[in-house]
Formats: sequence, structure tokens, C-alpha cells
Amino acid sequence: MIPLILLASLLAAPAAVSAAPPGPERLFTRGEGFIRAPVNTIPAKIPSLRPRQNEVLIENQRTGTRYGVDIAIGTPPQKVTLILDTGSPDTWVNPTCQFANVPSDCRAFPRYDYTKSSSVNVTRASDILLYGIGNSTIQYVYETVTIGSATITGQLIGVSLESHEIPLGILGLSPPIRGVNEYPYILDTMQAQGLIKSRAFSMDLRTVDSEEGALIFGGIDTGKYIGTLAKLPMLPPAQTPRGADRYYVTMTGVGLTYPDGRIERSQDINVPVFLDSGGTLSQLPTPIFNAFVASFPDAEYDPRSGFYFLPCEIADLAGSVDFYFAGKTIRVPFKEFIWHVQGFCVLGVQPEDVEPVLGDTFLRAAYVVFDQDNRNLHLAQAANCGTNLVAIGSGSDAVPSATGRCTAAPRPTPAGAGSNLDLSATRAPAGTFTGAGPTGLGVGPGPAASRISTSGKLEPTETGKPNAAGRAFTPELGVLGGMAVVNAMAMVF
Repeated sequence: MIPLILLASLLAAPAAVSAAPPGPERLFTRGEGFIRAPVNTIPAKIPSLRPRQNEVLIENQRTGTRYGVDIAIGTPPQKVTLILDTGSPDTWVNPTCQFANVPSDCRAFPRYDYTKSSSVNVTRASDILLYGIGNSTIQYVYETVTIGSATITGQLIGVSLESHEIPLGILGLSPPIRGVNEYPYILDTMQAQGLIKSRAFSMDLRTVDSEEGALIFGGIDTGKYIGTLAKLPMLPPAQTPRGADRYYVTMTGVGLTYPDGRIERSQDINVPVFLDSGGTLSQLPTPIFNAFVASFPDAEYDPRSGFYFLPCEIADLAGSVDFYFAGKTIRVPFKEFIWHVQGFCVLGVQPEDVEPVLGDTFLRAAYVVFDQDNRNLHLAQAANCGTNLVAIGSGSDAVPSATGRCTAAPRPTPAGAGSNLDLSATRAPAGTFTGAGPTGLGVGPGPAASRISTSGKLEPTETGKPNAAGRAFTPELGVLGGMAVVNAMAMVF
């Protein structure tokens, strides 16, 4: 436990990870079979997409609330910012800012105007997409998508007719939730058009203090992790909590490393968790959640938001929240696991007994390779010791088994023997927060919940050119009916 009285002596504890100082990096890189995109954690800044470069700019808005990807759509290219989401497969643009959770943020980003694109082909197909938070009613179009200087032609994307609680459009990179592709998604098309060799990408969201991480389609960066990449098989849908096909792996333990080096670890467990970059916080079974909260006795529960607030000084300590998998331990420093928002510090986990998620509060400390073709995830501790880009090939051993170039810092000598993290508590002991907490939080959308498919075909319409015909998008009757009831519907997945 970490009572406040210990803060002064522990602030000077050594950092958990050390790496050689990084040298100059090529921020925009395209190689044979891969496209590297820098990740930026610059709040309230929208960098421009550099022309003729092979990169995507990803921003961490509001210190970890969401990660946005700058790409371009249409001919000529129009820049848009989309939420990077490994928890859903669909890509769509133009949220309704009036109904967004943070309307001012939504209005600050550029929008796609189909009337100014010569490459758009409109279909009569529509869907209502439901997420953990919010929903969007979309009409499908075929368009040109540009990632730096890499061009994807004829990609099917959605243009939102109406959305709720989502401040940006979404770049979906998950497998099809139902197990069968409704149409070729972004990764499918990139592979089919020869931009990447496998439906695989690596993700390094970086720390809250870093201005750069990376999303690499078809490649890895051995300068961004420690040790080897542990290969973890994706769980088949029959073994996932709701039968959904997601980036699920088995978590075998949890624990904490305290600033004095003492380690607590739970007994062995087998908990299916999926990795979701669209989730701001992690969501774990109640016994694990209770154990984490109990380990921070200064936490206070806010009944209005459902969050646990911590003294922000704890985020400066050198401890970590630890996650164990077969062959790999990921240690998340306190400063990455604690969410800073509107002057408050929130414990980066919530209780969830049905569909556990490791969200951004976990992913900031992990280097992850998502391999859809072979249904594997590859995990390592994230670090930064330069750049060494390696392409992902094809076949059963497509992901290179390359050791990371970074090394771990010496760990403090434990003050005493390790102990067990108790997962048997029935509730988390904590005080109650009585002040005025943050409001209007722009949390990420969370995982795709379900899809309400409507009538309509994916073929282009007669003209296929709404700008030439002067037509606005017209939803099918089924969509209009669905829009009236969607917010009252129960989630299917």
C-alpha cells in the first residue's frame, strides 16, 4: 500500500525502464511492405499531414483520452482525424458534433466533404454501428484513402448520417466481430493492393510524456521494446466471453511493483482480455479491480462519475501495475496507469465482469504486434532506444522473431519478500470523494457492441457521384426506423 506519508521519500526512486538515448528518427517512413506512422501525445494540437510522406499522425488527446490518426480521404485528398480503434473493424468519418461527448473538440477537427471529391462512389447500403459508448448511423461509399504517400483505392468506408457520444470518426483495425467480413476492411485492402504483405500491424502508443509513438502497418520497430516478443494465440470466438472475434489473449496474473521494489502478485489466473486502443481505461473483473483499488488506500470513490480519484503525487512514484501473460510480464508505470483529466487523477481501471478489456492505460506500456493472418498477438515491454524498422513478411512465421534493442534498467532491491495480491476481497475499501469532479469527459468509444444491418446493396448507385448529381446522402427506410430506437436497444455483443 502507498499511504501519502511515504511520498516524499519515494519520489526519488529510480525509473523502471532505461534505454540508450534515442538518435534522430525519420518520422515519415515507407519501406518495402510497411508504412510507419508516428504517434504524438500533443494535447489540443492538430498537426498537418505532410504531403508525399508515408506516415499517419496520431495524437493523444486530453492526456490519454483517445488516440487520433490523421489520414486523407478523397481526390484531391482531404485530411481527417480518426480514432485509432483495435476494438472495432469499421472505418467511418464525420461525427455529429452536436451530439458528441465533447462538442468543442469535435468541431476543432476537419471534416470530409464528399461533394469535393472526384473519386467517391456512393452505395445504397447503410448500417447503425454501436460501441461501448455511443453509436453512429452510416452510409457506405467507395473512396480513395491516403496514408502518407501510400494510396488505397476503392476502399469502402462509412459517412456518418448521425452519431452520438463520439467526438471523432473511427479507423477500425479489429477482426470482424461476427467472425465473417461484411466487406474488405482497411487491413484487407492494404494487403490485397500490395501495400503490406500480411494483415498485420504493430502499435506503440508511447508514454504520456512522449510526443511520438508509432503505428506501423506491415512492420515492427525493434528499437521500441525490451527483450523478445512473446507470441500469444488469439482466442477463438467460442472461447471469448460473448463469442465475439476480437484481439483476445489469456492473462495469467496481475500484481504491483511498489517504489521500494517490493512485488505483489496474484495467484495464477486464466482471464480472457482483449486489447482495445479505443478504450481510455482498462476494464477488469471485479476481484482484480478491488485488489488494485485496495492497494491505493488514498483512493476516493466518486459516485457521480464512477471513477476512483487518487492524489496526483502518486503518479510521480516509480512503482508499476503489472500484468502477466505466458512468457511475458508487462509493467505499467503508475504515471501511465493513472489518467490525468481536468486537474484530477483517475485510477485507470474500472470493474467489468463480462468482457474484460486492456485499454490505453495498459497499451501505453506495451509494444504489441497484431497479426490477423496467423491469429497471434506478440507482446513486449515498450521502451525507446532508437529506430530499427523491419518488415512483416507472409506465412506462418510472418512476424520477425527479432529481439528488441532496448534494455531494462536495474530494479531496486526489494525491501522484503514478495507477497500475494489478494483477489478474494468482495469490495474495494475506499473513502468517498465529496468535491466536484471532472465533467464532459471525452473518453474513447470502447469496443464495437453490435451492428444493425439495413437494406441496401454495396454496389455504387446509378451515378455513383453525389457531387456530380447534386444529391445528398439518403438513408434507407430501415435506417430511419433504427435511428429512432438505437439508443434504447440492448447491446448484443
